[in-house]
Amino acid sequence: MTAAAAWSHQTAGPDIANLAKHREALLILDIDEVVLEFIGPFCALLEEHGAKLHPESFRLTGNVRSLSTGAALSGNRLDKLTDQLYREQGARQTLVAGVAAALKRLSADADIVFLTAMTPAFYDQRRALLDANGLAYPMIATERSKGGVVAELCERWSGPVIFVDDLPPNLEQVHRSAPAVKLLHLMANAVFRPHLPPLPAPALAGKDWPQAETIILRWLTV
Repeated sequence: MTAAAAWSHQTAGPDIANLAKHREALLILDIDEVVLEFIGPFCALLEEHGAKLHPESFRLTGNVRSLSTGAALSGNRLDKLTDQLYREQGARQTLVAGVAAALKRLSADADIVFLTAMTPAFYDQRRALLDANGLAYPMIATERSKGGVVAELCERWSGPVIFVDDLPPNLEQVHRSAPAVKLLHLMANAVFRPHLPPLPAPALAGKDWPQAETIILRWLTV
């Protein structure tokens, strides 16, 4: 991790106070399952390790089982596999369909910031992957509550602020901390959709980037 990208052991990325501001509107995007495929690459990695995802509830723990024994992989084992995916993300994770073109169009009306709960230690790998795909928008990787980070971002942008994430609990955190923020649920892989917990009441859902872009543009132009 470069010194310029480090705040603390909890967070990596540019300081919010130093983020460039070109528009009054702000679009804040989670990365896994919103910008980069996660479930597909993770399932491929599981297969390499003799395991398979059986999505019976909205979580990984308990739903990943050994192909040879049928036993569920422990949380510790899943954490290690997730770390491997993030270490190797440049070779494993690909863009969600339609995201690059959508963000290029949306950047005409809103500043864009990536906000990921990925372990900050893998900041440099993710930054390189995004840059290689032409997504040079600033990124914050944090173990903090996303609600607190979004609330701090709202102090700098006076126009519409939109937050997009695949996890309903993160949308709920943001709703509690920054109630005026528009919330959009987007999950590229459909495997967990039947098991989603309820979305916060104000949130809308998009099934793909064409639908998400339509919703975001409507919010930006109200």
